[in-house]
Amino acid sequence: MTILAIALKYLRGRFVASTLTALSIALGVSLIVANLILARGIKEGFLVGATDYNLLVGAKGSPTQLVLGVVFRMDLATPNIEYTTYQGLQNDPRVETAVPIGIGDAFQGFRYVATNSAYFAPFAWRHKMYSLSAGRFFADDPPDAPTYEAVLGAEAARATGLGVGDRFYEGEEMAEYPLTAVGILRPTHGADDRAIFFSLASYWGMNEVARKLNVAAETQAVLPSGVLLTIFNMMAVAEDVLTMILAIVGIIVLLYVFVSLYSATLERRREIATMRALGARRATVLGIVLIESCALAAVGGVGGLLGGHAVAYFAGALLAKGGLVANPFFLDPLEAAVLASVILLGTLAGLLPAVLAYRTEVAENLAPLS
Repeated sequence: MTILAIALKYLRGRFVASTLTALSIALGVSLIVANLILARGIKEGFLVGATDYNLLVGAKGSPTQLVLGVVFRMDLATPNIEYTTYQGLQNDPRVETAVPIGIGDAFQGFRYVATNSAYFAPFAWRHKMYSLSAGRFFADDPPDAPTYEAVLGAEAARATGLGVGDRFYEGEEMAEYPLTAVGILRPTHGADDRAIFFSLASYWGMNEVARKLNVAAETQAVLPSGVLLTIFNMMAVAEDVLTMILAIVGIIVLLYVFVSLYSATLERRREIATMRALGARRATVLGIVLIESCALAAVGGVGGLLGGHAVAYFAGALLAKGGLVANPFFLDPLEAAVLASVILLGTLAGLLPAVLAYRTEVAENLAPLS
């Protein structure tokens, strides 16, 4: 019988303890892998979401609020600015394209976004392209003749169950201004999937009173890239704290592996002595215990990789609600390093029990029990 076969036999003999040890390793690795995937996914989600916004012009206030509200629909909308400001930007020769965006209320939690056809236009420099899975885009209505036509993001349509031709409104006060769904966007894998778009004329018609009151004369110009840098710096602090916590978890897992193998070695010292008496060399006994710890670490490590991707998948579904999407199937290059480190450290955790087995004396441990 080979050393590997003997080691596996010992592991099967301690099935419950071996399973719990491998599971504890898997849980620790899952946390590390999920952290890697989600951190990368959040950063990529922010970058992809803000790619098509070179400059945001909005009301005076917090730049972060402006970017989060307009680009990701994650914060309260800033006050509106004068329409003449938009017209001035549109006519500015230094501006290639100016697109108006008005953030309104919501229908069943899906934010209203007022804009015009330029928002969906396929400009050559755009990274995001819009297409319809059903219906058509709403028309650019004249200010005095709103049609109240709406285009729904993919997730908004799925969650609300609305289809082309359906009419809807939120609250009895809006019953006078029902919207009609005329199109449904294909998934963009961003914040637009959870938005409901309609024309500026429809927005003004629905918010006639609020539009006269909630208008800011002063404006600010914000570079989304600068705001993202601030957000990433904040994330870096959180990542450092999380890394410290994960390091502590890793140490606890390694201690658990050590205690488990050490206890198992003490329990079978008589059996090890019998093997030695039958001709097994010390190196063979050492190898058996090391292979056990290596096998437990490998099984737990692989299980942790799969578990980490599973955690990232479900967490990514929650992040998608804010326009941030983590790709749970993305293989981070560090995952291979994590797996190798887990196997190495797990094997080292079994080194002391292996040395204990190596030094087991035949005569002492085969003495008759009193």
